[in-house]
Amino acid sequence: MKWYIIRHAEKEPGDFYNPVLRHQDQPISPKGRAQAEKLSAYFTHKPVAKIYVSEYQRTAQTIAYIAHNKKLSPILDSRLNEIDNGHIEGLSEQEIRRKYPHIWNAFRDRDRDFQFPGGESGGDALQRIRSFFEEMGKQGEDIIIVSHDGLIRLMVCFVLGIPVYRRWDFQVDTCAITELVYQPDYECWKLIQFNHSLGT
Repeated sequence: MKWYIIRHAEKEPGDFYNPVLRHQDQPISPKGRAQAEKLSAYFTHKPVAKIYVSEYQRTAQTIAYIAHNKKLSPILDSRLNEIDNGHIEGLSEQEIRRKYPHIWNAFRDRDRDFQFPGGESGGDALQRIRSFFEEMGKQGEDIIIVSHDGLIRLMVCFVLGIPVYRRWDFQVDTCAITELVYQPDYECWKLIQFNHSLGT
């Protein structure tokens, strides 16, 4: 069982607030579409049973070429949504430091988890990830997952068994691919590729 985890393609700047998600829901940009087309070639000869995407439109747009070629309909799963930053979304670094100094200090120190005001903690989001892994892992299928920067970094923490605040030590580029293989003999996941970029 192999999982391909992809960060969405580059998104458009600007205001695309989605009241249902309570966050910005930007579509992918022209550069993002070019990135997504390159992904399609990478997966041409790779068997994939299903595709899972978050509720944000840019994830489904990123995988549209692959889904079309493989005749698969992407499945929306809210557990793949980005970490909920709550009230700090859209704030500048200076505004966060002024309004929420305890959040800024925890982010700077990187030695403990914290909850975004009106949003999630790393531990909260990790519960979503654990639920997804446990449910989909039972199916034993090769799948593609299209998600977001912060959540993918948390997935890596989950697989490696390291604290959630260590997610700040990783970088995930747009349209980069992370690959996991399940090792049934050891009942655990193995990280075999991280943040593989196909270029732009």
